Amino acid sequence: MNLERLCDIFFELSNEDRLDILFKLQEDHMKVTSLSRELDITTQECSRHVARLSEARLVEKDPEGFFNLTQYGRASLKLIPSWQFISEHSDYFNTHSLEKIPSELACRISELQKSTPTENVMVTFHVVESLIKNAEEYIWLMHDQYILNTLPLLRERLEKGVTFRTFEPQTKEPKRDLDPMRHHYIDEDDEFFFMKVWESGQVSTRFSDDIEVFLYVSEKEAVIAFPLSDGSFDYLGFYSKEPSMLKFCRDLFESYWEKGVPLTRERGMRVLELRKKYYQERKANE
Repeated sequence: MNLERLCDIFFELSNEDRLDILFKLQEDHMKVTSLSRELDITTQECSRHVARLSEARLVEKDPEGFFNLTQYGRASLKLIPSWQFISEHSDYFNTHSLEKIPSELACRISELQKSTPTENVMVTFHVVESLIKNAEEYIWLMHDQYILNTLPLLRERLEKGVTFRTFEPQTKEPKRDLDPMRHHYIDEDDEFFFMKVWESGQVSTRFSDDIEVFLYVSEKEAVIAFPLSDGSFDYLGFYSKEPSMLKFCRDLFESYWEKGVPLTRERGMRVLELRKKYYQERKANE
């Protein structure tokens, strides 16, 4: 692999003044005198930077003396926001991985640029609760486990007609009880309600051997958390209502959804039978 040209462009972009010149020319064509005034640098210094950028074929001069971005320059600038986002959150991405995210979506990571980092797990879970409460059309969720105190909220939204798509870890057999604390949040009636809406098609579920991102997205907002290096989650991530992040999260969810294993009626009924047995045993022990 010949890295000479890649190293050359990284070198040219590593200078703040040259990068500022490119961003200025992205807005409009300009002469050196105007560029130097905008950047508050000397005309001689600006000319030197422009000459380097011209030699690198990132900018070109027209017959009237105005400098413009070349098509190569415009293409290069389109890639910078992703590097900028990663660098602004270098501490986060030093411990969290994009390795398993589809490459075509990892390249679009800049679409999270206007998002707000969630500072701790409680902030993330609070954002998830708010997202569920505010949803009016749909909620898509991909997670390694349910946040138990959101289960009553999920039922409320389902009763309002909100549709759900859930992407969950694959298991060979449904567990007898997914969590010892589950019965503190939902009862037998809730369990059968969830099964009923699943049978009606209001809830769709698919499975995967690995959950590679924690994601909740509605028509209004989204929260996403990337895995730690070992594949586990600390649920720290990013939240936004910006259309660009919503599109990124929807596209990411869809990319996994297409490859997921659907929840069959046979499996669903097996879960229901295990749930019935669980509640019968619980009542017998009360």
